[in-house]
Order: sequence, then structure tokens, then C-alpha cells
Amino acid sequence: MTRLPIRTLALLFAATLGAATATVFTVATGTAGAAPGSSLQAQAAQLSAAINANAVKLDALNEQISAAQYQLDQANATIADAQTRIAAAKVQTDALQKLVEQRAVSIYQSATIGGDTTLFNVDPSELASSQQYTAAASDQDNTLVDQLNESKAALNAREKDAQSAKATATAQEAALKAAEASFNTANAQYSGLLGQVNGQLAGLVAQDNAAADAAQAPKGGGGGGGGSDFNPGLVPPASGSAGVAVSFAQQQLGKPYCYAGSGPSCFDCSGLTMAAWGAAGVGLPHNSEAQSADLPHVPLGSMAAGDIAYTYGHVGLYVGGGAVIHAPHTGDVVRYIDAGYFEYGLRVS
Repeated sequence: MTRLPIRTLALLFAATLGAATATVFTVATGTAGAAPGSSLQAQAAQLSAAINANAVKLDALNEQISAAQYQLDQANATIADAQTRIAAAKVQTDALQKLVEQRAVSIYQSATIGGDTTLFNVDPSELASSQQYTAAASDQDNTLVDQLNESKAALNAREKDAQSAKATATAQEAALKAAEASFNTANAQYSGLLGQVNGQLAGLVAQDNAAADAAQAPKGGGGGGGGSDFNPGLVPPASGSAGVAVSFAQQQLGKPYCYAGSGPSCFDCSGLTMAAWGAAGVGLPHNSEAQSADLPHVPLGSMAAGDIAYTYGHVGLYVGGGAVIHAPHTGDVVRYIDAGYFEYGLRVS
């Protein structure tokens, strides 16, 4: 799937934030003169849609910010490792080169007889033998030197690639900061939205949210129906490591979403999948994009219990029966959702 650059995502997010703010203004200013009944219900639906759309965008933005930081951390780690290995290889190369030089001097001296008349007292047969030995020794030592030099060259190339990756990640820092600023602004706007919801409108918004949650409930397995007919008690049991991950996720149902959360009291989407598989002894990165990059992809219809369900900027844990447990976004809680919400699965085990 094509990934949107951080800068593009920030611009799209800013546009979405502006639209959401305009929607809030319309609802807030229009309420006073609005007719009761269906008109108020329509405004509640509009406000609910704006709040939820904003929250979903925030969740995706959080994951993209995390992905950019993860890439920068990886580049820095690769550079540090390459520099350490290059330094060690240089020490080895220098030491071996000195050893070769010392051997050459020693061999040359052993081929001579006497002090100042060295060149006139050398036995030709001894000199020839010594030269052959010197050549053999030099070939062996030079091979080692060449190998170490090749190792240094490879490490230099690795460092160059890592430096390039770091430059790319560093170039995104300004956009990343802009995205973070948008995130903070959106949080303030989101709090403002919630603060404006009161009285009869609050009840209607809550009803609209409940209806939206029911519409997203699993439609397969778990009792054979969707919406209010979904019965999580009938989700097929999982076993092995996947069973541990599924069980962990089920125990988190009802806990609130929180940015960068990985438990035990709250979670974001990738924090939940990471913690679930962590309970089974499997380490995953705390980022939906990194999880997608690291794990094999499988079609939605081929997912098995314990697989991670993925869509752009969001993940959840597939538990079987067409059901996924996920941490949706700010203002929501860990809950079930239909697997059809996602694009494909990620096979962990």
C-alpha cells in the first residue's frame, strides 16, 4: 500500500481539522434557532460525525508520527553500529599491517650473515628460500589485510546508506513537528467539541455514537449476526501463543484509548497489539506501520486468530469469527469491530 509522506499527511490533516472546526461552528451557532425534533437529530448526527472523523484522523496521525520517529531511531542505531564495527576493523587492519611489516624485516634479516658485509655474505640458496618464504608469508598476511579492508569498505557503505536514511528522516523533522502541532491543536479542538455537547443534544450525540458502534460490530461468527446480535461469547477459542494474545486483548475490553499507550490502564491501537503479543513472548514494534512492514501480509479472508488486522494508520487483533479487538481513538474504549473495516492481515506466528 502506498504510504503518505508525513508532510502530505500533515497537510491533509490540517484540511480535515479545518473542515471539522467549520462543522462545529455551524452546529454550535445553528442550535439556538433550530427547530426541535428531526433538525436537532440531524445536528447531533453532524456533530457526532465530525468528532469521530477527527478522532480517527488523530489516531492515524499518532501512528505516522511514531513511524517517523521509529525510522529515525533505526537509522541512528545502524550508523552507531557501523561506526563501532568500522573502528574495530581499522584497529585490526592496522595491527595486521604492522605485523606483516615486522615479519618482512625479520625474514630479510634472517637471510643475511654477518654485520656490515651482509650483501656479500648471503648464501644465494638461503636467500632464494627466504624470498619464497617471504612471498608465501606475505601472500597469506596480505590476504587477511585485504579481507579486513573489504570488511571496512562494506561497513563504510552500510554507514553511508544509514546516513542517507538518517538525512531523509531528519528532513522530515520539520514536517513532523508541524504534524505534532496539528495534533495538539486538534486535541484542543476536540476538547472544545466535547465541551459544547450538552443538554438534549448530548443525549442525541450519544445515541448516534452508539448506533455507529453497533453498525461497526462484527457481522460474522460470534452468533452469526452483526450489530446488537453479536455475541462475543461465541467467538471460536484460540490456542497456543495466538490464544494467549487473544485472551490478553479480551481482558482489555472497555479500557480507554490513550495516545502512545501500551497498558495496563489504557492503550493506543498498536500499543494494544504489541502488548497482546508481548504477553505471548513475541516482541513487536509500537507502531502500526512498522508492524505492517515487519510481518507477512495475508488476505482478510485468510486471517487466523491472533493475526493483526491492518488499515492505514490503524491496527487491531483478530480474534476469530470475523471479529477484531482494537483501541479506536481518543474518547473511545477498547472494543470489538468487524474485520471488514481493515484492509489485510499481518501474520505473527
